[in-house]
Amino acid sequence: MVVGVIFDIDGTLVTFRFDVQGTRLALFDELRRHGLGTQGLDLRSATQTILDSAREQSDAGLGPGYETIRESVFAILDGFEVQSAASASIIPGALDVVDGLRSRGVRLGVLTNSGRKAAEATLRRAGLMDRFEFVLTRDETRIMKPRPEGMEMAAAKLGLPKGSIFYVGDSAQDVHAAISAGIKVVSVATGNYTAERLSAEGADFVVSGLSELGAILGI
Repeated sequence: MVVGVIFDIDGTLVTFRFDVQGTRLALFDELRRHGLGTQGLDLRSATQTILDSAREQSDAGLGPGYETIRESVFAILDGFEVQSAASASIIPGALDVVDGLRSRGVRLGVLTNSGRKAAEATLRRAGLMDRFEFVLTRDETRIMKPRPEGMEMAAAKLGLPKGSIFYVGDSAQDVHAAISAGIKVVSVATGNYTAERLSAEGADFVVSGLSELGAILGI
């Protein structure tokens, strides 16, 4: 059976310094600049949650229109992410794991909430840019994790039964998106979430590093 693996980037294949608090504050300022409220949002809110709030308010007749707001939010995210990409470093052993899977015929792709500019810059810096059949970013999916739309798109690009596709990520958002899309999720405790938290969120498998991935895939 042909197996497909879709990877997250940050915290899964690479690490980099990202100003989460500064990003959220900038997004809140942008919403307010467009005449939108930020009630119910805080520094822990997922970016897609912030966008969902903007859409609800836009649909209610507030602000200049959702597409305008989303474009400005994406531009802000690009600025923070491109700056962070300069600090990216590959997680030890990740390149060997990816190359080992490819050599055994595993189909590989990437799905990230990052924009294309930052995603490509990060993958190039890590020496991973040419290892995947595709790289899907928020610029193509338009809707981010934890919503499942991007996961569905990535699975369709692989063209494999969902039962043979695994998503590998490090966050609760990754778990929720994969579960909603009907895809098995392997959580690596190499990012900001502990193994206990990832297991509690519903991950099918929780590992301490990518080196354990082959055993899960039966390779």
